[in-house]
Amino acid sequence: MSIREDFVRPRSERENAVRRAAILDAAEALVLETHNQRFSISDVAKRIGVSQSTIFLHFRNREELLTTLYTRVGKNFFDTFVGRLHEGMSDKAFSEAFIDTALEYPGFRLMRPMVMRVVEESLNKEYIHDAVKEIFLYRTAAADKVEEILKLGPGDGRRLMKSFVNLMCGAVQADIRKLLATEDLDENVAEGVRSFDFRSGFLNGADLLMKGIRAGV
Repeated sequence: MSIREDFVRPRSERENAVRRAAILDAAEALVLETHNQRFSISDVAKRIGVSQSTIFLHFRNREELLTTLYTRVGKNFFDTFVGRLHEGMSDKAFSEAFIDTALEYPGFRLMRPMVMRVVEESLNKEYIHDAVKEIFLYRTAAADKVEEILKLGPGDGRRLMKSFVNLMCGAVQADIRKLLATEDLDENVAEGVRSFDFRSGFLNGADLLMKGIRAGV
């Protein structure tokens, strides 16, 4: 495949940033479509319409591309979530703000377990460690804001945010609606399946977590 000249010869840092963003957009689209981190550099190149060598002008390897994407989606997630926090919000409204942000930015909840698998499989941990550290900083900043808004005890904001992220990822795995055709089930069972979707599954668990935090558990 020929190399697009507009990708090969950036004339400024801004143009280079635009090209990197286009590559990350293509990689994220592949993640959202396949729910799998095992896309190849060639998959990304084909989606954009460039050669693999063009991708390597901007990212040293697939690990760097994947982890850069993870930090980007994580930053977008936490920035948006924090922007929805406000004084006087209820615990329920807080939990809804979190899960609705997760629904708006599905890349974060999909990529977290993916990146954890890459940590296990990778021979080069440099990119992985940097990405995980950066996401941790975003989460910590959000947690400190949560503590202030919800008037929690010292350290409870960080405990809560860690638990919410873990619950969010678990709720994805527990969503059985996509596994069962409700029209083939007894109506009572079908109603139960319909009620246990990703959002409601998360909110049920979040309610218990909030009560535990408030009770000092």
